[in-house]
Amino acid sequence: MGYVLGFLPWIVYWILVGNVAFELAILVAVVVSAVGLLVGRLRHAPPKTLDVGTLAVFVVLAVVAFVVPDDVLERWIQPLGNAGLLLVVLGGLAVRRPFVLDYATASVDAVTARTDGFRAITTAMTWLWAGLFAAMTLLSAIPPLVDGDATLLDADDTLSILCYWVAPFALMGIGGTISGAFPPWFAARSAQVDARTATPPTVATPPAPAPDEADGLAIEAPADSRHDEPFGVVVRGAEREVELTTEGVDLVGRTWRATAVFPGADAVDVGTTAPSTGDWDAADAGAPLWAMRAPGDTTPDLFLAGEPWRVTLTARAGGRSARRTVARRAAADGVALTRVDVGGLPGTLALPPDGGSGLPAVACFGGSEGGSDSQLAHAALLASRGFVALAAPWIPEAAPAISDVPLERFAIALELLAGHAAVAPTRLAAMAVSRGAEGLLAAVAAGLGPRLAGMVLVSPSSVTWQAVGGGGEVPDTASWTRAGTPLPWTRLPTGVLVPQLIRNDWHVHRDVAAHRPSLLRLRPAYEAGLARDPGTAVIPSEDVPCPLLCVTGDDDQLWPSGPMADALLARRARADDQHRHYAGAGHLIRLGTLPTDAAWNGGIAFGGTRAGLAAAQHDVTERVPAFLERVTAAAPVPT
Repeated sequence: MGYVLGFLPWIVYWILVGNVAFELAILVAVVVSAVGLLVGRLRHAPPKTLDVGTLAVFVVLAVVAFVVPDDVLERWIQPLGNAGLLLVVLGGLAVRRPFVLDYATASVDAVTARTDGFRAITTAMTWLWAGLFAAMTLLSAIPPLVDGDATLLDADDTLSILCYWVAPFALMGIGGTISGAFPPWFAARSAQVDARTATPPTVATPPAPAPDEADGLAIEAPADSRHDEPFGVVVRGAEREVELTTEGVDLVGRTWRATAVFPGADAVDVGTTAPSTGDWDAADAGAPLWAMRAPGDTTPDLFLAGEPWRVTLTARAGGRSARRTVARRAAADGVALTRVDVGGLPGTLALPPDGGSGLPAVACFGGSEGGSDSQLAHAALLASRGFVALAAPWIPEAAPAISDVPLERFAIALELLAGHAAVAPTRLAAMAVSRGAEGLLAAVAAGLGPRLAGMVLVSPSSVTWQAVGGGGEVPDTASWTRAGTPLPWTRLPTGVLVPQLIRNDWHVHRDVAAHRPSLLRLRPAYEAGLARDPGTAVIPSEDVPCPLLCVTGDDDQLWPSGPMADALLARRARADDQHRHYAGAGHLIRLGTLPTDAAWNGGIAFGGTRAGLAAAQHDVTERVPAFLERVTAAAPVPT
């Protein structure tokens, strides 16, 4: 209805022009335009660009109508009117007040109306109208240009009828149809896309594994090992080509599987023998684990291991076979996990098996998933290697948005860990991922919390960003505060993601049928934000007094962590900083040997190839603990 009222003066004009005197038709349109503006003012509604521009165009046309002879107006009044309407639309775009925005704002809530995505959609629809009005202008100019005697009053001239009336108003109809149909279609399809990840899967009880068997073949593999420990499989007795399958059920009940075929030999070692076909193509001891693929009959998502994660190995060669189930764990025997209160949020403390005092410690902060559970595996792994580790929260689990988060939460977690009886405060370090790395870096740069011996930043940011929630950016809101004051923030222009959103909406039914996720790659928005930002929200990483290890992947599809890591390290120019940038890795690089298929979560793409992620995670599993051991090494006792 808003569009109809906006175009009402034009509709009245088009009905009258050619049926009454040109002067009368235009004056009536002027009156209708003025009344529309007056009604809006009486309702205390801000003036709309279409209303103001329409009145201005008709005033100009009225002057023209009283000055120019009728025989000229009969040929050119339609092109002039259409050109005036085009100028109104282009003028609104020029002053960043697209006329579609004026009308669409009334149909959404105030927060949505201020988002960059909403502005992008309404701007695109305004450009659609601009294109239609440009086409209408060109079409209506054809008769007087081609046939100098053609007028809009011709009732028996096909060219005049088509170009003055039929074709232009057919375009108007197309524009009206699209404008009316697109918003509800987009809302409905977007709801279907969102519904695919709206309900998180529940933890499932894995089925009991089948009993081990050995019928002519034998399988050698670690019976019980940690995710960060080496894995390997040797199949013995395979005189003919042997097929090896690994299978395991994840935390939510999905079965993951990898298969490879090897040449026959008395001892087939996957660490030294490349398969001839299968889910991996090179000799790799860890490949039977990382090469597992998500099931094809369900929509896969990021692999999460149960505790323990039981993996069944099956080998077949001719009529011989063997089956064996092994266990992979996050923690060594004796690691003690205790739930602790961290500033009112739940965290988990992991103590190493042998206990002791004066120990090194690491606080582990997760990303935008919220809470501390995502860092339980890292805390358990580090505790297994002798650190007191804290899976530390900085935002509540499933928080609706990262907005106005106090940086003091990072300091509270660090102080809690430094104050533990088993910890040497001078041997304190931290590890953080993604948005957690952003917040940790900002907090330490601001001087909050105890002094750290070193930090590991996985997929970090060099700036503090605008608040972000499940529906996109939160308008006019910072992600972080210090002492209650919002930190400067870099705007996140989510409007650049609109083509992706429309594509996902268009393909959602096919994605569901094919068990494909509907993925959103956020990196273009973050890159656009960095390109437009003047630098006011840069984190002063030079104020961080400890060495940094940054871990990034060159296929990070969430944000440009590699360039941002380079930027934050360039401000420091410290010889003891490191940046490990991995080819083929994405945003989420975890410690341990885990399946690398389905590198996404909740519809957000992380990026990375299966083999690239596996190689990166194999390297960081040793590199990160080695860095932490070096920076937290106890100083020699003076003699």
